[in-house]
Amino acid sequence: MNRAGSKKTFCLLLVIILGLLGTRCAASKEELHAHGDMAPVKTYPKDYVHPIMDINLDKVINQNRGLKVLVENATTVHDYYRGAVQEKAEGERLLKEGKWEEAQIPLGKSNRFLQVVLRYLPEDEAYRNIYGDTVVIFLPNLLMADNYLKLITVYKKMGKDKDIIEAERYGKEYLSKSLKSVKTDWAFQIQKGFEEVGYKK
Repeated sequence: MNRAGSKKTFCLLLVIILGLLGTRCAASKEELHAHGDMAPVKTYPKDYVHPIMDINLDKVINQNRGLKVLVENATTVHDYYRGAVQEKAEGERLLKEGKWEEAQIPLGKSNRFLQVVLRYLPEDEAYRNIYGDTVVIFLPNLLMADNYLKLITVYKKMGKDKDIIEAERYGKEYLSKSLKSVKTDWAFQIQKGFEEVGYKK
């Protein structure tokens, strides 16, 4: 009787210990994930074209909202990317209001932020895991191309023909780099935009 009782007690203790160990393992895994274990990023075939509903400027802007990034406070590539998107959003807002001269300032700042990003991460990625579960649309080349496209419109309004030629050259160069890395409907829209608003002699 004693032997049977101690056997039951031993089995019960074993179940409790195993249960606690299982819980601890699960907690450790979650803790590790929260502190830098990267969430998997879906991969796509090289020639896959990401639709405009999945990758577009509004989504990029929404992903990078928050405390305004200043050049002096930027310490990581992601800070510079976020700062670039925030400045671009400001430039886009001013363009919609028809404030051409004012719009060129944040668009220029956006490009300077992006130049830093491209020094370290020169290729566009549809989705980039920046830390933990945070995955963002990462298209620095395409954003540069779009900024230059918008600057062409600004320069036309201001009669700056020389600046139009330069913006078109740089914009097409960055667009080409973007399309080599990832194809998006958004990029093809920008390509069409260059064809429509490019400098005409």
